[in-house]
Amino acid sequence: MNLGEWIVIGFSAFLLIWYIAMNIFNRRRGIATYQWLRRGLVQVGDITESQWLGSSGTGARIIVSQAKKPFRRLEAMYLLETREILPYWIISHLRGRRDELIIKASLRTAPKIEIEVTKTNNRAMNELDSLEPKQATEQVQSAEGLSISRSGHGDDPGEKNLNEFLSDFGKSIQRISLKRQAPHLELRIGIKPLLITNSESFFSMLQAWLL
Repeated sequence: MNLGEWIVIGFSAFLLIWYIAMNIFNRRRGIATYQWLRRGLVQVGDITESQWLGSSGTGARIIVSQAKKPFRRLEAMYLLETREILPYWIISHLRGRRDELIIKASLRTAPKIEIEVTKTNNRAMNELDSLEPKQATEQVQSAEGLSISRSGHGDDPGEKNLNEFLSDFGKSIQRISLKRQAPHLELRIGIKPLLITNSESFFSMLQAWLL
């Protein structure tokens, strides 16, 4: 065989080893994330539904349909990067995709203040600039590199608890949206830093902000 054939064989072998290794990695991370979530959701209520989204290496969805205050219903879903196919993973990773946890929750009482928290210069924040004047927002920057936008009338009684939550988890947050329409809360956050934290504390701090 010539050099070109050896290169093709070697690269093919590398892709096969990569596929097997990343398949194992994703399964382990998926199971670890699932266990982390179940431990933390004890703070919220009894789990009423849970399912894999394809497989343990892809993601899962867990629902608490009768949640404790301030929640009424909470759905937690996580999605892992598709690492097994190397070219696809490189492209999606360069586009900013990461392992992500998405929490959607309906509250017992709709919030008076609507809040958007995103990474600075995030597209979601740019969309706020097009809001009608009656929905004009007040924007501030946080030390964690986040843009915080508030709209509505009245005080925000959970502002201190929100700042504490952002201080602890702000570097992992992609977006927080708190609005008057159900589901009132949507939180998108990176998974990797969460797995080295206490899941019970994470959900306790989230509850404390929204109470």
